[in-house]
Amino acid sequence: MKKKILLLVILVAVLAGLLAFPFRHKIKRKIRYVTDRSMNLIFGRSNSCDNCATLFDDKVTIHEQAYLNEGILPQDSDDGLKLLLANETLVELRSSQYYIVRNFKYSKPYLLPTAQAFIDTLANTYTFECKARKLTYLPFTISSGTRSVASVEKLMKSNSNSIKNSSHLKGKTFDVSYTAFGDNKQQLKAFISALDQLRREEKCYVKYERNGTLHITVI
Repeated sequence: MKKKILLLVILVAVLAGLLAFPFRHKIKRKIRYVTDRSMNLIFGRSNSCDNCATLFDDKVTIHEQAYLNEGILPQDSDDGLKLLLANETLVELRSSQYYIVRNFKYSKPYLLPTAQAFIDTLANTYTFECKARKLTYLPFTISSGTRSVASVEKLMKSNSNSIKNSSHLKGKTFDVSYTAFGDNKQQLKAFISALDQLRREEKCYVKYERNGTLHITVI
């Protein structure tokens, strides 16, 4: 009797695996989302980005307008991006007292010089916001830079927000992690205010992502 029950359990498990196989990527993404959300709660990192969904609603087609007159050609591999860095078409982002550059898994910390200049402007505007609000400056975190075609394809397997024609391929798009502000909600509000100001001045497009990032393209 026990052997029959064991065989039945194994059979059910095999059938469940076969039925789930076509949806394995979606299941993996869901598990990753739940895991990331749980880690955020464990380490006290806030997922709250007040009014971001309303303020920053520039769709993919809007971001694409930034590349009508400027932007690199998509590179097949990271080697192509490194060549653009070597000939100074792209510049490398480095952590400073104003912002932190994470170790990227699916992109390189490379951007066009105009995008680097925008980040400096964003840091300055955010600094003024902190001073006006009498807040201690907290560096913001850049969580993604320029991608190659190969890295986009890898990312698409685990990130439902990633698309084949990603603006990250063009050298003027980067992501800022709003969850990295943690429980420092006042600094996050100051940063949002600074970014919104530059967006209203038509210096960038911004899209709020529920995965914890603000997707920013420099105009």
